[in-house]
Amino acid sequence: MYEVIDHVLNVQMGLGVPGWVIHLVRHVTVAGILLVIAPLQMLLLTYLERRIIARMQDRVGPNRVGPEGLFQPVADGIKMFTKEDIVPTASDRWVHLLAPCVVVAPVFLMVSVVPWGPELVPIDMNLGLLFFFAVSSVSGAGLLMAGWGSNNKFSLLGGMRAAAQMVAYEIPAVLSILAIVIVTGTLSLVKILNVQGGLFTSLNDVSSVPNLGLGWFVFTPVGFLAFLCFFISALAEGERTPFDIPEADSEIVAGYMTEYSGMKFGLFYLAQYVLNFLLCAITAILFFGGWQGPGVEWLHSRGVTASPDGSVVFTILANVLGLAYFLAKTYFFFFVMVWLRGAFPRLRIDQLLDFCWKFLIPLTLVNVVSATLWAIAIQWGSPQGLAFLEGMGEWARWGMAFALTLVINAAAYIGLVRVNETSGNQTTVAEDRQDRSMKTATLS
Repeated sequence: MYEVIDHVLNVQMGLGVPGWVIHLVRHVTVAGILLVIAPLQMLLLTYLERRIIARMQDRVGPNRVGPEGLFQPVADGIKMFTKEDIVPTASDRWVHLLAPCVVVAPVFLMVSVVPWGPELVPIDMNLGLLFFFAVSSVSGAGLLMAGWGSNNKFSLLGGMRAAAQMVAYEIPAVLSILAIVIVTGTLSLVKILNVQGGLFTSLNDVSSVPNLGLGWFVFTPVGFLAFLCFFISALAEGERTPFDIPEADSEIVAGYMTEYSGMKFGLFYLAQYVLNFLLCAITAILFFGGWQGPGVEWLHSRGVTASPDGSVVFTILANVLGLAYFLAKTYFFFFVMVWLRGAFPRLRIDQLLDFCWKFLIPLTLVNVVSATLWAIAIQWGSPQGLAFLEGMGEWARWGMAFALTLVINAAAYIGLVRVNETSGNQTTVAEDRQDRSMKTATLS
């Protein structure tokens, strides 16, 4: 973005603006855009979810305020601002006040490292992926604060559920992205995106393929399994059905949000929807190429930021097309979240934790091993004592890595399914015996 602003101000307009002013304009522009994007995303996503869920349930959804109900989220926002802020008398007032702030603040920090297009990168950090997930963990403390500070048993139960769920499912989520880090050798989101510019194979694996923006990691056994495990973990992190246990309306009223009203309640919803958007965005970036797609690299290579003789028009077109690809993928994954909400019931807390600890975590650990073998097959050679690999072509090494990791991951999945089925059947038999013994004792 610095190059674009410099080109517009100094080349096109001839203002002779110094570098520090360009940096200031860049930072103010980026910060303003990010602060506007989050609330607008929340308004849009709430409208989309209500309309989609309504159609799935043979209803119409919001359709009164504005054309097709488009202004309904605005009306809901005004209602949130004008509703009375009620604080329970016996609550811890400071903890009750700070909880929504602790939940919503990390979400805005997470937006700052998301690459939206070839040049639409707010902050290009070498540890961007680590920063994203490290900051997201802070929200769990805010949920626990909300449950504890409300002095309500239902709220406390919801806060404890939220903490247990986030702690459990952060492990398979991090192990899933660890597989991508091993394959790419970087924690930079921009670099992870750049290597996905090939054609069904990333440029990091086969450098000779044409750069059509279709070298997504989901086309590999390692990336596909990592995607499935990560997206399931993202549903739990974002408290989406069937993992919406911390709020469980039918069991604990609204969980940690029970004693909140007005804009404090609105902040929780703002954080939740923006977090879900960001989880969908990071899924698109890590496994589906983010802004990568046909035509983006061609336009970007002819832009002012990539070539001294380039045109700013090509740079703008590359960013617009990349942003369209990125948002299309992100909104598709949010649609899947809504689709799952309309199709599946809520899990019990024991089912949720058993699925994580007994299935997802072992599966992601196997995938980390597969990612290591993939990196060895693609990148290692004589310096590591595997000189025979250098005699193989890029496609031969890629095919060997693909077949090896496919067999390992498929065997691990089938084995874990059978082990968990056997364990579940044994548990059911034991529970039936216990029920029969209790009924016998009661009758006698």
